[in-house]
Parts: sequence; C-alpha cells; structure tokens
Amino acid sequence: MPRSTHDTFSPEMIKILKIFGLGSLFLVLLLSFFNEKRARNSGEEIMSITSSSRLYFKNIRMAYYDAEGRADAKMNIYRYGKRVQSKEKPLLNLSIIINRVKDEAYIYLEPNELLTSASPLRLQWRDAMIQEEGELVFYNGDKFAHFHFVEELYPLVLNNAYVEVEIEGIWHEILQTQEERDAFRITCADYFRLIENPK
Repeated sequence: MPRSTHDTFSPEMIKILKIFGLGSLFLVLLLSFFNEKRARNSGEEIMSITSSSRLYFKNIRMAYYDAEGRADAKMNIYRYGKRVQSKEKPLLNLSIIINRVKDEAYIYLEPNELLTSASPLRLQWRDAMIQEEGELVFYNGDKFAHFHFVEELYPLVLNNAYVEVEIEGIWHEILQTQEERDAFRITCADYFRLIENPK
C-alpha cells in the first residue's frame, strides 16, 4: 500500500535534522562570540590602543609631557614638555590625544601662529642620506589626515633631512634645531608605541 504524504519523517531523517539543527545552533553561538573580531575597513583600528600600551605611556612616558584634560570630550591631550615654543620662527609641534571612550590615540600637528595662515601647509625636503628630495602638502583635515602626514614626515626627521615650509611664497627652515627634531621624534616614537605600530 502506498504511503500517505502526511506520514512523519523516518527515524534516519529525524536524526539528520537533529544533527544539522544542533550543528547550526552551535555554529551561530560560536560565531557570536567573535563578532567584534571581524575586519574593519574604516582605518580606525590603526589608532586603537591596548590597556598595556596605555599603562606604559601613563607610568613611563607621561611624565615627559604637559597634560591637558578635556572632560567635556573625555579626551586627554599630551604635548612634549621640552618642545620649542616661539613666535619668532615657524614651528611644527605635535600633540598626542587619547580618547578614553573609544580606546584610541590620535596624533595632531600643532603649527605655531606663523604657520596658521599657511593653508595648505607646504613642505619641501632634501634628504642627503638617500639622495632624494620631494614635497609634502597638508590640508588641515581629520585625524587620518594628521596621522598620514606625520607618518610621511617622521622618517625625514629621523634621517635629518633638510625641511622648509612655505609662508606667503617664501621658504623658511623648519625642524632644523636638535630641540625641534627631538620634540617631533620623541612624540612620534611614543605615539607609535602607544598604538603598537613599530616605526
């Protein structure tokens, strides 16, 4: 006699469905634990900091910086204490900003008053060590613009490249004294260590 279409599943089919159902449920639960580990394409992961890097900065390096707390934004701003501060010549200092809410650190350019009118900020450089020269242009922008500009300028400072900045059509030396270079170099090194990016 033919089987009715309303018959129940066979025992083998029930066993297969149970295995498939439980396996699917287990896989969904397992993947939900790794939800935060997915790839991010925003670029923000390059600025994230860990608890250990923050503790190292706080306990070892922070003493070398002037700190400014911004409670309204839940951020702290750190400027190297021995940076050159002058209104007589163009200066390009850096600050490290730690966002306590997002566990991120940013590096920002802080040109002095002589450079505030220079927009965009145009630098030309000559590196005698590698026999090259070039130009860097910085259009004041977001945290990524600051990061990428500093990332390009940092190796030039390490190589003692000759750097000039354009102010109203006239080129002026910048980052030439040992104090200026040390302030830039040390701030960069501390920042890259903070975000665990070996440079």
